[in-house]
Amino acid sequence: MCSSNADQVLQSQSKAENAGAEDAGFTQAEAQHACTRGSQIKEDDISFLIDLAEKAGDLALSMRSSIEIMEKSGPKDPVTTADIELSGMLVSAIKNRFPNDVIVSEEDKERSQISGRGRVWMIDPIDGTRGYIQNDGQYAVMLGLLVDGRPEFGCVNVPAERKTFFGGPGHGSWSSTSSERRRLAPLPRLNFADQARVIMGSRDRKSHPWVEELPQVELVRSGSIGVKVARILERRADLYVHLSGHLKSWDTAGPVAIALGNGLDVGTIEGDDLTFDFVKLFHESSVIIGRSGAIDWCRHYLECRHYLDNPEHECGARRDGEAQ
Repeated sequence: MCSSNADQVLQSQSKAENAGAEDAGFTQAEAQHACTRGSQIKEDDISFLIDLAEKAGDLALSMRSSIEIMEKSGPKDPVTTADIELSGMLVSAIKNRFPNDVIVSEEDKERSQISGRGRVWMIDPIDGTRGYIQNDGQYAVMLGLLVDGRPEFGCVNVPAERKTFFGGPGHGSWSSTSSERRRLAPLPRLNFADQARVIMGSRDRKSHPWVEELPQVELVRSGSIGVKVARILERRADLYVHLSGHLKSWDTAGPVAIALGNGLDVGTIEGDDLTFDFVKLFHESSVIIGRSGAIDWCRHYLECRHYLDNPEHECGARRDGEAQ
């Protein structure tokens, strides 16, 4: 929310925090008055994006029983006819709405060079394709707007739950269903002494089995990154950490914007900021998204174990010195 509704938002947030409530409730009409003055996204744009994401989610549900499954880079990288159909639908709609913007979809067959300046849309038509194929509900339609390389706005539809999450810096974070739209209240800080409900992907769980052995960690399983961030916003998890690197930009742009709208920590073990590379279109670093304090918590409990076998890192160097 921006300035014209600042008092209303602050009063609602304070009420929710004092009551220990999960959400700061607004009516549909009040939500539509979320001021976007000075923002790259206007009120009618937000309504358009929510409607678009919901339509794409409905299409994914309707196509699921008849999809054809193909391979992209290999057997572990499936793509379905629904991924391709949704990609075409989303790209066309956003191009018509924002004709001067750059649009990148995971399912693009060809891509021109991107400067990273100005407005760039990152689209993942179905994040969690394997979950979609298995019909486990752990997939999402994800739209993210980057402005000069920074997350501005995100919209994530979880088709199986008929729920959409949206927001960004200056907009707050919101959830929307057919019956209500609610602003999600800020989350309490994660302290060093806290046990954390940590979401990790399957690849990280296999590569770093020691994480589950830490007494401070309760592992939570979840699929799509959009769903992972939704679990944190709904207070069903505390943080998401990806240690293996190489997350794609379309996987993170939308969810990160929504997370930042709620004041969540977004960064890496290596640095405080998560940057977007418009040449490689992936993050070489780790990725951390979670309650305020999550980055420090991960560095405290995970950093040295993660880098233990890297002799160039202080943890690995210390281990080598102790072994000599």
